[in-house]
Amino acid sequence: MDESPSVELSLTTGTTTIQSLPTEVLTAIFHHLRVPDLASVRQTCTHWYEIVVSNRALMNRFVLSLRNFRIEDGCEQCRVLGTTRSTFEKVCLKSCTIAPAPVLWRTIGSHLVELSFSDCTINGETLVGVLRCTRDNLRSLTIKSMKFDDHLIYDTPIDFRLERLHSLTIRSSFVYDVLFNLFKRICPNLKAIKLTFSSYERWGEELVNFVATLRATLEAITLSYTKATGVILQQIGRIENLRLRKVSLKSCFAIKENDILLLARLQPTIVHLNLDNLFSASEQFLQALSAFLPQMKRIKLRVARITNLHRSFLVNMPQLNYLKITDATQLKGNLDLSAYENPALEKLFVSAAMFSRNTLPRFFERCPNIRSLTLYQCTYENIHDLQLAFSHLKGLEYLNLQRTNDIGDSFFNRDVFDTIVMPFERIRFYPIANLRKLCYLNLSHCRDLSDQALMALRFPLLKKIDLRGLHVTEAGIASLVRECPQLEYVLVDACKRICDTAVLYLCRDLHNLRLLNLESCKGITDLSVEHIVRHCRSLVWLNALNCPQLSEEAKARLRGVRTIRSLHV
Repeated sequence: MDESPSVELSLTTGTTTIQSLPTEVLTAIFHHLRVPDLASVRQTCTHWYEIVVSNRALMNRFVLSLRNFRIEDGCEQCRVLGTTRSTFEKVCLKSCTIAPAPVLWRTIGSHLVELSFSDCTINGETLVGVLRCTRDNLRSLTIKSMKFDDHLIYDTPIDFRLERLHSLTIRSSFVYDVLFNLFKRICPNLKAIKLTFSSYERWGEELVNFVATLRATLEAITLSYTKATGVILQQIGRIENLRLRKVSLKSCFAIKENDILLLARLQPTIVHLNLDNLFSASEQFLQALSAFLPQMKRIKLRVARITNLHRSFLVNMPQLNYLKITDATQLKGNLDLSAYENPALEKLFVSAAMFSRNTLPRFFERCPNIRSLTLYQCTYENIHDLQLAFSHLKGLEYLNLQRTNDIGDSFFNRDVFDTIVMPFERIRFYPIANLRKLCYLNLSHCRDLSDQALMALRFPLLKKIDLRGLHVTEAGIASLVRECPQLEYVLVDACKRICDTAVLYLCRDLHNLRLLNLESCKGITDLSVEHIVRHCRSLVWLNALNCPQLSEEAKARLRGVRTIRSLHV
């Protein structure tokens, strides 16, 4: 076999080959490779293999994903993995039937850091066997929609512990008491329990016992979308030496205001609290909550009618850096944030609010360090207030204006306030088109936006944009890809005027395109598939559902694209 030609570099000390480059240089080069190329690098030589497998950031790019398989000793997947030198830190099993396969798990288990089961079928003893093989390095375990042939554990000895497991997520599953007892025995150092869309036996006493066992390490608990009650919160809150920092109770409808206040009094260490989609908080509740938790950093909640949100609540939380608030009243001026001053605030999410004139500019002037801003389905007495507000947010990176019906194409072009509109002398503001640090923009379902809006955007660092439901054409897309060349995620689903030419611009001119959503783009044909196959080298996620002009042959071509890991056609 002919030797591969070496690449020579002219250096001041002489000439060297690529094989003799320092490890730091090779690592920097490998970080810029696509995953298929990185996989080839790992198989090139022992030295490069060791560089890749010893670098956590590089290994995190590899995910072993198996879908719709029966996993058992002797299956094809076991044979292939057993004969390769590949190791994985992330494994995701979807819709698999999992039988005992000790050879497979011994092969991949020792390097495993994250393990996820989604809609899989397994029995209790097999689950114990899998976890035993991953005991060395496993840090995150996710169980979603798990079906148990038999949840009981009979003769399998529990002779191991997952010392490094820090996060346990159970979603959309029924958690039997025997599973709580299992995790209680093998997970001594858990820091986070996430139990969502799940249920458990009786009122949840085994859940409380599980939390009590972890009192020395547990910092975060999520019970969102469960049947959690005030009794459970009280029992958890009273556990001696438990110091919770993060609590999420989203959509736990049995929980009332007094339950939250009791938990806050018992656990004053809480700094992250999610009460989203729960009761509508009253002014008295907010006053009491802020008194119990003055160190709060992140909070999500709904509010009822508030006389003075700043005085009753926000002024008592000087360290708050994330605020998500939904206005349950939808009354103009109910959410008046204009008096709130907090340089530490970095993320703001406001939903369904009606802003009075001049309130937004005053608020953002006092909170100028916001990097992430979501104003979902909000209305404005004067839309120019929102424009003027951007003069204070020059560090903004994330902007979500979804379902803002007050903005039109002119919103992105106006650069000087008329003195009749604003009571100032020719105020020039920092327009949205000049937010140079913006990385994410969501304009979905802003019904009055068209190509003219896209032609006004100038975001050289923009990586993600959501244009769902807009009346945009290839003209607007051509301008977008020219002015925002770093785009990686593009959502144009339900854009009825998107055609094959627009898809060509997206695929040919966006060299880093990783996600493309074309669902319900009824104007695209097989030619769009040709553009995707020919030009998209980095695409890993594609949705082309409900595109009636795509033929079965074109869909089959998409299924053959190796780089696309998640395909919906």
